[in-house]
Amino acid sequence: MQPAMPVRILALLALALLGTLAGCATQGGSAPASVDRAERLLRRGDSAGAAQMYEELARQNPAPARNDLVLAAARAWLAANRADDAQRALDLAGAAGSTAQRLDLGMLRAQVAAARGQSRVAWQQISQLAQPEDHAAAARLLQLRQQIALQAGEAIEAVRAGVARERIATSDEERTSARRDLLTGLRSAIEGGLRINPAATSDALVRGWLELAQIAVSAARAPLTAEADIARWRQRFPAHPGATIIDRDILHPAERPGQVRTGPVTGNGPVALLLPLSSPQSEAAVAAALIRDGFQAAIGRLPEAERPVVRIYDTAALQVGTALQNAQADGANFIVGPLLKDDVLAAYQQRPGSLPLLLLNTLPNGGGGQTFQFALAPEDEARQIARQIAGSGRGNAVVLTPANEWGQRVAQAFTEELTRAGGKVVAQGTYDMSKNDLATGTPVTVALGIDDSRARGQRVQALIGTKVEFEPQPRPDIDAVFAAGYQPLALPQLNSLLQNYAADLPVYITEDGLAASSAENRDLAGARVLDTPWTLDSVGPVADLRTATEPQWRTQGPRESRYFAFGYDAATLSIALRRGGASWPLAGLTGSLQLTPEGRIERGLDWARLTKDGELKPFDPLAN
Repeated sequence: MQPAMPVRILALLALALLGTLAGCATQGGSAPASVDRAERLLRRGDSAGAAQMYEELARQNPAPARNDLVLAAARAWLAANRADDAQRALDLAGAAGSTAQRLDLGMLRAQVAAARGQSRVAWQQISQLAQPEDHAAAARLLQLRQQIALQAGEAIEAVRAGVARERIATSDEERTSARRDLLTGLRSAIEGGLRINPAATSDALVRGWLELAQIAVSAARAPLTAEADIARWRQRFPAHPGATIIDRDILHPAERPGQVRTGPVTGNGPVALLLPLSSPQSEAAVAAALIRDGFQAAIGRLPEAERPVVRIYDTAALQVGTALQNAQADGANFIVGPLLKDDVLAAYQQRPGSLPLLLLNTLPNGGGGQTFQFALAPEDEARQIARQIAGSGRGNAVVLTPANEWGQRVAQAFTEELTRAGGKVVAQGTYDMSKNDLATGTPVTVALGIDDSRARGQRVQALIGTKVEFEPQPRPDIDAVFAAGYQPLALPQLNSLLQNYAADLPVYITEDGLAASSAENRDLAGARVLDTPWTLDSVGPVADLRTATEPQWRTQGPRESRYFAFGYDAATLSIALRRGGASWPLAGLTGSLQLTPEGRIERGLDWARLTKDGELKPFDPLAN
């Protein structure tokens, strides 16, 4: 918030400045500093220039005029994104002053602290300010209190501030504005990573706002179940003030800038789901059954009038080409599946006509046309990890992957993305679990440069002819390690070696390599990993859905239940593509789902870190 320069400044300075302005030093020494010149600089967009002039005037004048100039200088510095300079200006303020000045100074101190990243300090400061009697000032204070509470992670306090602001409103327009600001603030905070827990409060009004914000986040990206979610919310929170903005802000919002929208892929008709349900490979059969159940669960949550007919074809009992022909003969005009690599390639090659396909795996050489690819692909993780490492400002990485086709694909995706983002792979190693080559640490020690370091130590020892104490060190240009794997035995061994040789380096691993139980993941303590909202969200819509559907996936265990979430997201995607007009990304159970121009669905995942007990704990890599 940047209020205009108070009118009272001119009156307060009318006499005080007459004798001082003529002799003031100015920018470039061309003309004396004045309030008029500072305001002209502001209008031209030169916030820093105006701030310097206000601050100069503040140093030359006594209170109470000084405080008004301090306020103007601090606001201008904030507008120039120079919070440290704003703090210096605020330090010039005198202790005396009017009630309005003291309130403005307190609010600006909190704003400056927040801008400097001191969100907890800002929250303490804004919490101590008493609500004034003046309506406009009170509204400004409550709005700022709401904003800072969200920055500090105090979602419940943010809602209380928003509710208080609504209660002092004197018109329907002000009340609607307060409600919309509250919902927008909550939604933006959640989208920015804030985790809120509606169950943490017994206040129905506050809890209703928190739950509505969670629904708004999901509805903005995945509108398929928005109306059903809203209907359930209305039943729980009748007469809630948030209900007045649901239609405009959640169900039918104005188009957001930058959203990618697609036209309809096909008309209405049955959806064909191709899965290897009777596969002799138990893992494939279990995954197929869970995908089927997740798919049907998602379809079942749609309003009855909007549910498509779903016909299921067992690709373990039918050739893929036959299954496709049968589906077309049965009237299907959208295909989801198949699942297995060979079947996916066969489906792409044998697709009847231009029948749209949402393949549940990836093609070796891309797709095209009305072919879409959706998979629990480790390449998605590799690319996101690469972007994180490059974005940290220290982008030199070592890559460790299995010595097979899976490892080649993951290493290639990581390397291409890291290079594109400005980073560099400085060394790469491969390991072979069948040869147990991690027992000696060879792939790790070679990639980290430990072997070279040892060799240098031995040369020094030979040169001086005396045994010396020497601890080999990794090469100094390494900033991070990406250790990929899909065998639960591999990553703990890798991480243990890395802790021995490079304990100070951040280690990123792939989710596929985690074991089923936390006890088996203890040796991965400290490793950073990407995982799905289905796994990590402990509160909110995803957690509620996981609890509600547990009877459908519980027998296979939490780890395998990701295939249930995958099937649920496949249904979400199929409906979005059939309808057209979807706003991407969609908020899925397996990640934030983004459609690329090549027809690939990429998943944006959530960050977690392994604790010493092997538990996954949500984690912010930017803060660590």
